[in-house]
Amino acid sequence: MLFGKVTIIGLGLIGGSLAQALRESGEVRTVSGVDTDLDSVEYALKNRIIDEGSLDIGEAVSGAEVIVAATYVGTIADTIRSAVPHAEDGALITDVGSVKAGIVREIEGFIPERLGFVGGHPIAGTENSGVRNADPALFRGKRCILTPTGKTPPALKKKAAALWKLTGSEVYEMDPDAHDRVFGLVSHLPHAAAYALVDAILSSEDPDMLLDFAGGGLRDYTRVASSSPEMWVDIMTANRDNVLAALRQLRSSLGKIETALEKGDREALLKIFSGAAKARNDRIK
Repeated sequence: MLFGKVTIIGLGLIGGSLAQALRESGEVRTVSGVDTDLDSVEYALKNRIIDEGSLDIGEAVSGAEVIVAATYVGTIADTIRSAVPHAEDGALITDVGSVKAGIVREIEGFIPERLGFVGGHPIAGTENSGVRNADPALFRGKRCILTPTGKTPPALKKKAAALWKLTGSEVYEMDPDAHDRVFGLVSHLPHAAAYALVDAILSSEDPDMLLDFAGGGLRDYTRVASSSPEMWVDIMTANRDNVLAALRQLRSSLGKIETALEKGDREALLKIFSGAAKARNDRIK
């Protein structure tokens, strides 16, 4: 076996899916899960998503070789701070947050030398949440970004990569600040746009009638607006500057479409739409 005990703090969609994937890999002796919600822990135990379950972080992380914080972005640092006093010397601590720079800096500022931290972000998920939607195949063939810094020992990077490879992920490394700029555009902006589109309809004079006639286009485009609002408030607040920059970029693109429509400039619209369609078909899978 590659790993002894791995403890996952937070049994939501990502934490539960990670636990189940690791358990089914056969390369982890014990997968331990901890959550503040008793029902989630009991469900994970009953459905063999985890080997051990607890409501107590100290109990769950004791003896763990790897500790994964799979909580909301806004609570990751405090979660790890709570785990540190109970962690075994030499343990690897990592996370699954979709915002990295601030989290990495804060954790590296307090984590003791006897432990190690490597930031992580699996690029996987659905609009669903909770351990009842856990899927051990969620990460298969998907990218997982690790965000080591100059303070990260090579052995820790190798260990974190090995953990995610057990789930079927393709592991990449990225600078934490570059990560947040990239995902502010390609992940956080689409969620903001989806929420904004639904809000625009709700702000109209007859939202109920409009929603009654909503078809596949609106449904598909706004799928991610079904995601946890609390989680996305945390993410966008944590990556505020990059999300604001992305929103300004979107506003500029919408402005080009608006101007072309005002002028009746069919060629300008066709150029914008054709370029977007080609990029979407060629590069976004």
